[in-house]
Amino acid sequence: MEVINVNELIQVGEKTYYISGPFQVGIFDLGTRANSGQREVCLIDSGVDSTVARVIDKRLVNAGFSVKMIINTHYHADHTGGNHYFKQKYDCPIYATKVNAALVSNYDICPAIIWGAKPINEILNNYFYATPTECMDIAKATLPDGIELVELNGHSLSQVGVRTLDDVLFVGDAVVSRETLDKHPLTYVYDPGTQLETLEKLKTIKAALYIPYHAQPVKKIKSLCDYNKKCMEENIALIREICEEPRHLDEIISMFYNRRGLKLSLYKYAVEGGIVKTYLTYLYNQGELVVANEDNYLKWKIK
Repeated sequence: MEVINVNELIQVGEKTYYISGPFQVGIFDLGTRANSGQREVCLIDSGVDSTVARVIDKRLVNAGFSVKMIINTHYHADHTGGNHYFKQKYDCPIYATKVNAALVSNYDICPAIIWGAKPINEILNNYFYATPTECMDIAKATLPDGIELVELNGHSLSQVGVRTLDDVLFVGDAVVSRETLDKHPLTYVYDPGTQLETLEKLKTIKAALYIPYHAQPVKKIKSLCDYNKKCMEENIALIREICEEPRHLDEIISMFYNRRGLKLSLYKYAVEGGIVKTYLTYLYNQGELVVANEDNYLKWKIK
């Protein structure tokens, strides 16, 4: 089992904190609960699994915090895997946008989305599967004072960022770190066209501090947005180049991996093969690709 180091609780504003580590879990201080003296917080995402959630909770308890509610930026299990632990301990409500709330509540659907059918065992891990936990539509909730949502679609369906009154913006997976992109150039994206728009939008959103889930906090986000965009555009350009001749899907995936110097596995085929399809979808819907049937192979080609 992978050991995930959860580091310290870091204060970045009067009421805003985060837990540092490979995943930056946001914390917003909601104030003191009446008749108890305990300070209650809203978590912004909850960690990758119950083991990590337990360590996060220890940091919170040591600081005198208890969890009143959770906002999930989107449904992916590395953001929601701690939900079940916190729900059991604190009986706290959990919120996400409508479609994400449905998926968090019915997690068997999530790995099936990746595979397109009953999933293979290789993707039933804590990045793609979490214990189903009741999650409600945040549109029907009254947000605490000092919190607002920012639409950051593209990486996933209806992803949101969370801004606090300290002008700290938790951006979920709208961007990932340069190190991640250098190691894994084919990072997950549901809708490349919308994601490219979000990267441009994010550069125009002013904040004192931006905290991605998979990168260290930054005071200026433009260069990180540009690096994420550059990586996506390189993927698109490579797929265009591969499709200068008619290619079927598995051929495109194989050539993409060979050109990038990467090694394919069943797990990567399941996850990253789907990402290749999102880029094909983007180019096809843009009118740049045509598809022809050759001996019952559907082949993609640039017009």
